[in-house]
Amino acid sequence: MARTKAQKREHEVFGVPARFMSPRLIFCVCVVVLSLFGLLMIYSASSVTSLISADTNFDPAYYVKRQAIFLAAGTVAALVLASIDYHTWSGSILTGVWVLTVVMLLAIFASSMGQGAYGASRWIGIGSFSLQPSEFAKVTVVLTAANLAQRYFDDATIDFDRFVKLMGAGVGIPLILILAQPDKGTTMVLAATLLVMGYLAGLPRNLILGIAGVGIVGFLILSLRDDYSRARIVTMFNPWRDYYGDGYQLIQGFYAFGSGGLFGVGLGFSRQKYSYLPMAHNDFIFAVIGEELGLVGTLGMLAVFALLGWAGARIAKNAPDLAGRLIASGCTGLIIIQLLVNVCGVLGMIPLTGKPVPFISYGGSTIVTCMLLSGLTVSVSRASRLPETVYDQARGRWNVDEREQGDGRAFDAVEGFGGTHGEETFVSDPTPRSARTQTAFDAHSTDLAQSPFRVVEGGAGRSRGASDSQPSGRSRIDLGPSATERLRGGSKERGKKRR
Repeated sequence: MARTKAQKREHEVFGVPARFMSPRLIFCVCVVVLSLFGLLMIYSASSVTSLISADTNFDPAYYVKRQAIFLAAGTVAALVLASIDYHTWSGSILTGVWVLTVVMLLAIFASSMGQGAYGASRWIGIGSFSLQPSEFAKVTVVLTAANLAQRYFDDATIDFDRFVKLMGAGVGIPLILILAQPDKGTTMVLAATLLVMGYLAGLPRNLILGIAGVGIVGFLILSLRDDYSRARIVTMFNPWRDYYGDGYQLIQGFYAFGSGGLFGVGLGFSRQKYSYLPMAHNDFIFAVIGEELGLVGTLGMLAVFALLGWAGARIAKNAPDLAGRLIASGCTGLIIIQLLVNVCGVLGMIPLTGKPVPFISYGGSTIVTCMLLSGLTVSVSRASRLPETVYDQARGRWNVDEREQGDGRAFDAVEGFGGTHGEETFVSDPTPRSARTQTAFDAHSTDLAQSPFRVVEGGAGRSRGASDSQPSGRSRIDLGPSATERLRGGSKERGKKRR
């Protein structure tokens, strides 16, 4: 039956089982809370330095305004991704997305487009904005890996050799181009996410551990080759060795956490952001949060991320197929793993990688990518379906007779008489006894031919003197043997038992 737009919208919310809707709502709320909190902290961490800098036109809200623009653009993109079935992104148009990603990664190495900073070339200059292709490559790598895993593990449309070759090309080429920038942080985050996806897809545990071991050794070898990465590793163990050099930023972060204590010095009252802590609104915004909001504030932020991770895991569990499960887990894994990389780096537990805090740190490419990952996760959640039971299959065979009766009412083979033609009827709708006519059960009608109920002539309306061959003009539904007959058997069977 036809539904109004309001009824459809209501069904999209209240008609979805709680096991699907609850994680989806929690995930979306966490994304909104973290994004708004990020805007607040970016303004707090950058307002002082922006106020005294000519590069920002002495505007204390310079960075937060730009971040708000990128957040709005990312929100629109996320809504588009969420409204379209994720099979479209991981299937029919994936090749085009992959080619575009590789072209963007290659453009970094062109001297006219690539922009370098801190010993690496990771950005493409577009007017007054800069684009970081490695951030968008995260989405492409997750979609590619999920597509190939679905084709190999579930659909069985490719063999193992072809699976390995396609994985090496589809995933390996973007990773190599990212590593060549060099961007070891993004490579590490992507590699860890791919291992999680491989485990969920069903790869042997020993194989995953072997790949992880080889990756760690390779990462150490590459890091020790150049002076920049080697200095970061040495600084992690003893930042005080070079107080005013390589260890300066990490030590200033320690000062921020120490000043914050349990409850912090108050929102907006950080001292380290007065040009003491470099990159306070970007890589080290977690230290500013620790100073202004204290241990309670940092744990609260981590709790919201943990809740987001839980919701993403539930969405992955309820996904309708392997591709959806891997996309949801991969997108959520990228966010959580990147968070851990930043937090552990700022705390001096691992070498600094320059990776920002998702949703919180300043960065146009970062916030747009986070919103894209969120949109894909919601798209997977919207495609979740309950498993079909035998009762669902039986209901699917019921037919609807929408012929109008004399009183303008229609009969529904599922819900009976109720409402006017073209409107929904419900079990709770009262129906007058006078309206419960049986004329809809016309024995000669073919509209209900496929119904599991059999309509026959006769019934309570037959006169006393009428024979079985003389229809009474009324009809009844033959529901088969009664409960008594099914349990006790017919009279002939009972007679046989007595004999």
